[in-house]
Amino acid sequence: MHIRSEPLMLSIDIGSSSVKGLAYDQHGQAFPGIRAKVLCSLKHHADGGAEANLLHICQAVDQVLDTLHVRLGSREVLGVAFTSIASSLVALDVDFQPLSPVLTYADTRSLHLLQDLPFDPSRLDRTGCPDYTAYWPTQILWWQATSALQAAHWCNIADHVLWRYFGEAPRTSYSLASWTGLLNRHTLRWDGALLQQLGLIDDQLPVLTDHTVPHLHLKKEHLQRWPKFAHIPFFPAVGDGAAANVGSAATRPGQVALTVGTTSALRAVLPTRTPAIPQGLWSYLIDQDHALLGGALTEGGNIHQWMRESLNLGPWDELEQHLSQLPPDGHGLTFVPSFSGERSPHYNPEATGTLHGLKLSTRPLQVLQVGMEGIAYRLADIAQRLSTALEVRPTYFASGQAVLSSNVWLQMLSDVLDAPVVVTDIPDEATARGAALMGLGALGVLDPFDLPDRRITAAFEPSVQAHQIYQQAMQRQTHLMHLLRPARTLQNA
Repeated sequence: MHIRSEPLMLSIDIGSSSVKGLAYDQHGQAFPGIRAKVLCSLKHHADGGAEANLLHICQAVDQVLDTLHVRLGSREVLGVAFTSIASSLVALDVDFQPLSPVLTYADTRSLHLLQDLPFDPSRLDRTGCPDYTAYWPTQILWWQATSALQAAHWCNIADHVLWRYFGEAPRTSYSLASWTGLLNRHTLRWDGALLQQLGLIDDQLPVLTDHTVPHLHLKKEHLQRWPKFAHIPFFPAVGDGAAANVGSAATRPGQVALTVGTTSALRAVLPTRTPAIPQGLWSYLIDQDHALLGGALTEGGNIHQWMRESLNLGPWDELEQHLSQLPPDGHGLTFVPSFSGERSPHYNPEATGTLHGLKLSTRPLQVLQVGMEGIAYRLADIAQRLSTALEVRPTYFASGQAVLSSNVWLQMLSDVLDAPVVVTDIPDEATARGAALMGLGALGVLDPFDLPDRRITAAFEPSVQAHQIYQQAMQRQTHLMHLLRPARTLQNA
């Protein structure tokens, strides 16, 4: 007797360092054995450029789909969900073919063009995005000013990937569109005032849609390559931050996703698309009914790794044990971790890092400790701003390989934030899982915002004494950052 296999939702995660593909059942559980990963990376330039190789990314997505197609066997596919690095800029010619360079959120070469945006105090409320180099308004201006090629259209990386498979005009989800800085979150249309300032019209930007409206009917060449994907929905990509919150099960009141991967962020889901935005934060869309409110840092595991490698500190297991013996802020050091500029809350791409208070008695391990503490203080600044929009005392749901590999850092964050920090049984592919849940929600299989609570595998409670010590250290960091900050500040910071 043939037993019918449970159908699966596939999830494609287009990240800054790799493209991943995973399979999930109808309850949002990862299905073992059906997964793939292809590495790809951003190209960083000394002048602040951070570009993506679009051809390599498209090839990586193709290869991931190839592998999933084979490993599925005879299993039925419900659909293919996508998530992507939230902000990227692809210039297209009149035939929708991509032009170089492809910019990412980390590209800061448009800094000098921020002053060309007319002062508009309502822009943050309309778009949810502060004036910053990660967004399209200044990136488009920079691209137009520096490229000899004529761009006719603009889209995100994920929009172009899906356009390759289905043709017609590029489409984008409200979620990805909200990361461009050009979407009016109140009207769910491209912002007319900004388009006028940039000399653009609606037809030059992707067609706006919710993630629930799928692409159907693969082009012939892709249908021949992946016959198992014939006539199944390919859902427009959602932003990686939005997917991470959903995948981490941090979607209810008071549940805040705390992510420390290469970079770091704090994000909360709110059941409205137009929440008030505390000073220094941003608000993006998950879908047309839910917003993400929070802030992000340029630093996280990247600083942690840089310190371990630069100081030649040895195996992490031994370091973790030695770090656990050090008292909070017992080193007399003050650290500003803005190695790659500052995002939330002041949005200054020119900011740099510094370490103050070095003595001959300072040990390398203490430098690593203050590095971890310094990042925790920057997250606490975001947390204080975010708390004004939360109705209940927050619990922080930790994710990201950097922080999940360190109980010392998790306890430190709990002490600094003065709140519980928990780890659940969700694997670290929370972003891919979130995209799959959004796809299942689009099909009416489940509600991605109201799922059963995940099992807590570790919980860290704050120490009153440690929190008081860290508060004083955080004040030292804030004072040092104020001394380092240039007199010029960016609009909406």
